[in-house]
Amino acid sequence: MNKKIYSSIILSFCLGFILPVTAQIVQPERIEIEMDRSSENFVVVSAEERGLMLFRETDVRQKSGDKIWEFIHYDTDLNEKWKRTFELSSLLSLRGYDYDRGQLCVLFQKGQYADKPMEMMNMEISTGDTSYHTIRRIVPSVSLEFFEIIGQTVVLGGNVNYKPAIVHYDMLLRKIRVLPDIYRENGEIIDIIPNKRDNTFDVLFAEITPEKIKTVTVKAYDQYSNLLQSAPLKPQAKRNLLDAQVTEFDGQRQFLAGTYGPKRSRYSRGLFVASLSPDGEQQIRYYNYADLENFFGYMREKREERVKRRMEKKKQEGRQIRLNYRMVVHELVSDGDKYIMLGEAYYPKYNSYYYSGYGSFRNNQNMYFDGYRYTHAIAVCFDKKGDLLWDHAFKLDNAKSMQLKQLVHISSQEDRVVLMYSYDGEITSKVIQDNGEVQDVVTSEVALPNPADEVRKNDKEVFGIQKWYDDYFYVHGTQDIRSMAESGISSSRKVFFINKVAYN
Repeated sequence: MNKKIYSSIILSFCLGFILPVTAQIVQPERIEIEMDRSSENFVVVSAEERGLMLFRETDVRQKSGDKIWEFIHYDTDLNEKWKRTFELSSLLSLRGYDYDRGQLCVLFQKGQYADKPMEMMNMEISTGDTSYHTIRRIVPSVSLEFFEIIGQTVVLGGNVNYKPAIVHYDMLLRKIRVLPDIYRENGEIIDIIPNKRDNTFDVLFAEITPEKIKTVTVKAYDQYSNLLQSAPLKPQAKRNLLDAQVTEFDGQRQFLAGTYGPKRSRYSRGLFVASLSPDGEQQIRYYNYADLENFFGYMREKREERVKRRMEKKKQEGRQIRLNYRMVVHELVSDGDKYIMLGEAYYPKYNSYYYSGYGSFRNNQNMYFDGYRYTHAIAVCFDKKGDLLWDHAFKLDNAKSMQLKQLVHISSQEDRVVLMYSYDGEITSKVIQDNGEVQDVVTSEVALPNPADEVRKNDKEVFGIQKWYDDYFYVHGTQDIRSMAESGISSSRKVFFINKVAYN
């Protein structure tokens, strides 16, 4: 890469122009980093009120063959605070990263095999000062899926020989330990959720009961990996609990929300909301997707009306309504005395291609995975009794992603909830008031610093939006932009950009 181009950064622009008076999405700051066509994209990590951290592998190599990695710290106004480069072994590949209270941990592994040691950088983002840790293998062939910082420890979760396992590493003592009561048959880790208030963490664990029912267990650990509590939910017969998220323990109860479905099926038919008390008492409520008022709000109006008429007819005839959706639950947000669950409906897409076999006159058909398509997101609000207060759908227009990642993000703001979604050069917000009424739906283009600039291409796979701090989000991605000079001569550039975003 040309180093001159590599270091060319267009600093913070005020983008208060262009937006119509009626628009409510504001984008006060933007940075652009010009890139070569072969440049690696940046990984962007929210450091909350401390700003953003960017890092990537460059195409610069030392004579030894080592790689050069670049790290940049920006404040919340997208001003560059510092930039540093690190020389790392060419054998290292990125495996994970996480941020917590001023420290960024980046995890690498030597080679492509799961039984190799892991190398970790622990960086203080205020200064860029970095320490290094080697996390040696203590269990064979860990396939890593989760990586979280909890205080001065890190937790790594994954699978060993198709069984779930969690490894705990103490950064101060530099000691490794396998968490108890995880490694077992017929189980999988749903999520690992740190609780910053007391440096504990919860493991959401899916397992099969002796009655062959799939359920969700919450396992609470302290930062030293001691098991504090294990609380399996007890679902109704013939109802599998498929996916879930959990809130922090509030001193009295802990709340979960997720999806349920029939036995031996990956498809969900509705939602459940559950509460747990320290003495083991639990309550579970179920809601069929047909019970949600706005579940089909992503459809065109006439189609939504037809679907609701058919369901109403089935109800009147006493027939069961069985809807089947693939739904992934991303968040359960505590909002005062209410809880808001955010999930996204998707389906895997496969395409076929034809080829002629050697020495054959006939065509053969083969299938390949062509990514996940997202139909819509849902935001569902419950009270502490598990009563359904409101629900809304957020249309996603069959957005495509090769990885099953979160597209819609949520922010609870005083008397309203803001949902934000960004795809292919646009930002859409849906604002819901406390009473469940939709206050506003606004779509705006991702703002550019110069009105004469024109976006020729957005990289859809890289494009995305994330919750940042307070009421702010940030949208990031890569764009091919054409600029027209006053002389009439046009020029083009590829940039990695970040826009600061808020609903005003």
